[in-house]
Amino acid sequence: MVKVTSDSPGFIEVGEICYECEAFSRILIDKYPMLDFDLLFCFRALYTLIGIRSHVQFYRKYRWLGFDLMMPLDDFKPYKGNKSMQRLIMGRYFFPFFCDKLRGYKKKLSTLEPVLEDLIEDMRLFLIEHLWLPDEDGCLRLSVIENYTYEQTMTQFGPPNLKTFADVDGVKEQDLRWDIDENIALSAQYKLIDRAWRLEWWKVSTPTQEASCKKVR
Repeated sequence: MVKVTSDSPGFIEVGEICYECEAFSRILIDKYPMLDFDLLFCFRALYTLIGIRSHVQFYRKYRWLGFDLMMPLDDFKPYKGNKSMQRLIMGRYFFPFFCDKLRGYKKKLSTLEPVLEDLIEDMRLFLIEHLWLPDEDGCLRLSVIENYTYEQTMTQFGPPNLKTFADVDGVKEQDLRWDIDENIALSAQYKLIDRAWRLEWWKVSTPTQEASCKKVR
């Protein structure tokens, strides 16, 4: 199982984003039932890192392997309203830390050694799927929007940077745009059908090109 906690100011969204890692519990249950310990992740975004550093500790009494990650708050301040960018910052710090510290316990936890590299790879794929990391081509898999309900999309990406409403032939529509980072924007259109917002199309734009719309239905 995965347990998560956080320590960060309320004006950034680290305290909300970090709980996405709890979904990794399903992978542990399905693929790694042999592990005789749980993972504990603590995400801290702090005003200063002077005199403190990220560390890992095994709590033998509770069978927890605890990862205590320290991140500088200054990295998040420019993106206070950008949930996607905050998620990427967390992924940039978390995954190398996770890999390095987990490998350090290879010889200390007998059930970990045979599955160590598989576990790391599954974490990498999990973080790519949840938009904490880019994929092998350096791209975010924004196509995940096709698998989300409207409500899940709002949770994943946060409030859009641009939202417009229209009524076309009696059907309500809304066009949304999120600035994912400095170079990527995600746009989508939803239509109100049977009292629920349904994804009609989505596209990704960059400074050099605008992808064609990907129609969903």
